[in-house]
Amino acid sequence: MQARSRLYGRRIRGDIGPINTDPRTRLPGAILAPAVSLDGVDQYYDEESATPHFTIGSRMVVDERTFHYAHASAAIALPTAAYRLAVSTDQILAINDLLSVGATLAGATQVVVTVGAFQGGVVTLNELVGGNVEIWPVAGTGFMWRKITANTATAVGGDITITVDRPMENVVGNASQVSIHPSVYRNVQSAVTAGLVGFATVVGLPPRAVQNGYYFWLQTWGPCFIAPTGAWPLSAANRYDVYFHQDGTTADFNAEYAAGANPSPQRVGYVMGAGNYGCGQVMLQLCP
Repeated sequence: MQARSRLYGRRIRGDIGPINTDPRTRLPGAILAPAVSLDGVDQYYDEESATPHFTIGSRMVVDERTFHYAHASAAIALPTAAYRLAVSTDQILAINDLLSVGATLAGATQVVVTVGAFQGGVVTLNELVGGNVEIWPVAGTGFMWRKITANTATAVGGDITITVDRPMENVVGNASQVSIHPSVYRNVQSAVTAGLVGFATVVGLPPRAVQNGYYFWLQTWGPCFIAPTGAWPLSAANRYDVYFHQDGTTADFNAEYAAGANPSPQRVGYVMGAGNYGCGQVMLQLCP
């Protein structure tokens, strides 16, 4: 009997030929890689949803642009939406450092930790999925970095079980340090309203206005328009590289460095065009 063969590949929505059109929606085809809908409901890059249809951090490629699935922790409203960059508001603080409960043997894919003061002691089911953990065994050797694929819930600062993507190669002893690194797409806000002046990390460009608590596709790569400061990228005396300004607009490196608000400005891409007229069209280069 001949063995069955299987073909594994990315999930493709729409025509991948020269027409590049989804025959069902008649919209430009999109490659979801990896991004399988949690409930079978489609959500295009210009749509928002009160219900999460994809896992936070899922990836969608449309023409030259890349989007990642995100959650808005505050309203991203017009006129700042769609032409100002947004930031992640999850901070890495001392309360992200949790202690393991009991011992986890090598080869396991789960670790139990005490939540304590992290998030006020409240963790909902699977809200950490898409983030990472750093694990330091008590002995101080065998450091591990893993992606979170599931987590249980607690509302009283108790214990949760974290499931990771790959087995532990080392024993995680009782009271080992397990530090939570949330997905950068889990709590996104407009830079102009986030209140994280100076050292916020920009994670993408919202393609539309988004209501508080809603889920949306955040552009992280490809051609886009971003509002510039007075120092237009590519204008006289400015450079091609584009840097993040604290209100979500962009400027050149010299302008940001001299301002002192961001001693080490974050590069977000390069300006598209020629000449020295100045241009807000940017090749965004945050996450491909």
